[in-house]
This record gives sequence, C-alpha cells and structure tokens, in this order.
Amino acid sequence: YNRRRLDFETTIDWHERHILLKVAFPVEILSPAATYEIQWGNVQRPTHRNTSWDWARFEVCAQKWVDLSEGGYGVSLLNDCKYGHDVRDNVMRISLLRGTIMPDPEADQGEHRFVYSLLPHAGCWDETTVAAAYALNDPLLVTERSAGGDASPQHRIAPSLFSVDRPNVVIETVKQAEDGNGVIVRFYESQRQRGQVTLR
Repeated sequence: YNRRRLDFETTIDWHERHILLKVAFPVEILSPAATYEIQWGNVQRPTHRNTSWDWARFEVCAQKWVDLSEGGYGVSLLNDCKYGHDVRDNVMRISLLRGTIMPDPEADQGEHRFVYSLLPHAGCWDETTVAAAYALNDPLLVTERSAGGDASPQHRIAPSLFSVDRPNVVIETVKQAEDGNGVIVRFYESQRQRGQVTLR
C-alpha cells in the first residue's frame, strides 16, 4: 500500500479560529453504508444524510481502518493514529489535525507525524484489510546479525507463541495474568461469522 508524507506549514493564528484539517479521497464506489473498525469489532454507518440523525453525525470514531465497498470491490482507508472519520456518498475523509479554543487552546500545535494509506481490494473487506491495518500500526521489527555462524539465541526465529486456525479471528492481546499465574490471550472474531476456532 502507498504511504504519503504530508509536510505543511500554516500561518493561521490557532488562538483565534477553530482549525480542522482533513484529507479526502473521492472513490468510484457507491454504497449506502461504510464500515468502521472499533475495538474488537466494527460498525456500519450510513454514507447518506437522509435523516436529522445522519446530519447530526459530524464524524465517526474508528481505530485503524475505514472501508467503503460495493459488490465486487472496495477501498479501505488505513491509518496509524487518527480516529475521526467520515464517509459521505463516495468521499472518504479522515481528520488529521484539530485546533480548538476550548478546552485546550494549544491542541494539536507543533510537529505531527502520522501515516495513512489507501488499500484497494476485490470483493468486500476481509482479513486482508485487518492484517494490513495491523501491519501499518505494528510494523515488523527487523534485527541485524553478524554474517556466518549460527544466530545468537536472541536472534533465532521461534514459532509463534499463539496461533488460530481461522483467518477471521484476530489475536489482539497476549499478557501475563495479574496474579502471575498463567497467560491471558484476548482474541476476537472480526467479520461477524459464526464457527469454531482452535487456539494453539
């Protein structure tokens, strides 16, 4: 997926105005609803403004991705740290910076670094969108080792600590139990599908 660096300067006095910087992506997709990732799942929201409830919804909170899909294809908008999104008709937008007077007149000032990416896909969103969003947010860590000889113990490739046998199930958290006796594994089903899963 493509990554784009955004550098800009503004001369607007942040103390006098409310500033909202969004990036918009008009796409050739017609759908009455968009899908927004939330913690351990996703929700769908309309892309139209037919009711007063629709008009009152300025934007929708989402975590790592938003998707707009129709029958045979779609586009997912991924990001690494921005949570305000809106999709109206066929335009996907994400809020990048917000400067307000209240409650914090210093909000979002200074240098910001963030990554967003468009991921076109065949069919509706699936585990590919979820995996790409996780890869963007938690990139693979690479270490270097000396040439020749066996890898040192800390650089040997080990099998996964935990795995599941269903692509729609995401292992979200692995942590030691608070009492120190055991390990807690949190995982969730990401595509609203029933079925059994095996955790290894």
